[in-house]
Amino acid sequence: MNRALLLLLASVALVACNGGAPSNGNYPYPPIPSPSMTPTLAPVTLSQPKIPIRGLIDMQDISWHNTDNATPAPFTTSYISGYPGLFGGIVINETWADMQPTQGGAIVTTAVDNDLQAVGMYNSSSNVTQSSPVSVKLRIYAGSNAPLWAKHLPGGPITIYRNPAGCNGLTDSCALTLGPYWTTPYINAWRSFQAQVATKYDTNPLIVAVAVTSCAEQTDEPFVASTGPISKANLEAAGLTDPLQESCLSGAMTDYSAWVNTDIDFTFNSYNKLTGGLDTAFTQSVMQQCRTTAGSRCVLDNHALQTPITSDPQIYTDIQSMGGLINFQTQSPEGMGCIWPETITQGIILGARAIEVWPEARYQGFTTLTVPQVTELSNLFYEPVPASTPVPNPLPAPCSGFN
Repeated sequence: MNRALLLLLASVALVACNGGAPSNGNYPYPPIPSPSMTPTLAPVTLSQPKIPIRGLIDMQDISWHNTDNATPAPFTTSYISGYPGLFGGIVINETWADMQPTQGGAIVTTAVDNDLQAVGMYNSSSNVTQSSPVSVKLRIYAGSNAPLWAKHLPGGPITIYRNPAGCNGLTDSCALTLGPYWTTPYINAWRSFQAQVATKYDTNPLIVAVAVTSCAEQTDEPFVASTGPISKANLEAAGLTDPLQESCLSGAMTDYSAWVNTDIDFTFNSYNKLTGGLDTAFTQSVMQQCRTTAGSRCVLDNHALQTPITSDPQIYTDIQSMGGLINFQTQSPEGMGCIWPETITQGIILGARAIEVWPEARYQGFTTLTVPQVTELSNLFYEPVPASTPVPNPLPAPCSGFN
């Protein structure tokens, strides 16, 4: 049986396991009417479905995103080159600013094209075992990495500050600027941009997932709100309200509607109200909307995996209960105590098919690990799922290596 047929059969089996979209389309939070979709060319449907990423994903260096108007760190396959056949995916990080510097202009795809070429070269030279060759998750940052013209749309720019976790523990100290992302002109511009990107890459077989970054303020994560008092005051002064924020988040799947062949990776956290307090029920409604809209292509995600789960535990419970395609990103290795096998196992128990991991040695990333150690992590995705994962007590200190 040839490889193409095997891949097709695997895709059909996966869809059957994941099930169809939920039938209940009634949400407790009806979205405020959102801007209409920008007309696009009729989407092209692939004859052979893309296979979702399985196993470890190299998330690349993301330290650059703590700086306003930053350009992503150079893409590289060097992080995984020492571990051939042990990674299922790799992230290409880009920014809206770099890809559409001119309002209404054609997208600039040179960087993404070069990155895809590098992945193709890596795949052609790597040993094909288990999860290799690698596939791509495309993540395009907006927020503080939106083009200057988008930041200056009516109502902007707005100055906020990086949350303490991204600013050496300091509050209202690391300045960022946003555009009025909840307004009709901004949303229409973002949707038009996404339509162009989808036209270019939705049928590309290497790109099997695209990350939702709509409405994001602090990072690429749509539900991570700005927590500092000055940031919240500035957003409110610019016109942001909880209903408008909820409308933006509820409309995120429409933002990515031009992607019809590619998995839609949506990162969730408990909704943090501008007026104070958490609303997990609203987050659940958007999860359901993702599954209703994209069906088996909706990937539920969270970017703070650790064990035991101490950050936003309800979200992990909700993601696990919904099933279907699930990805996670670990906490930084130092944040999860460098207990690599236990953390990856925790994600798999929760239903993850793939998990993004930090590469850089300066954060005790996976490049500090040996080939046998990464092999052990990769194999976890292909072994029977354990009922629980024991956690070392006390946690090893200092965090270093493969604990």
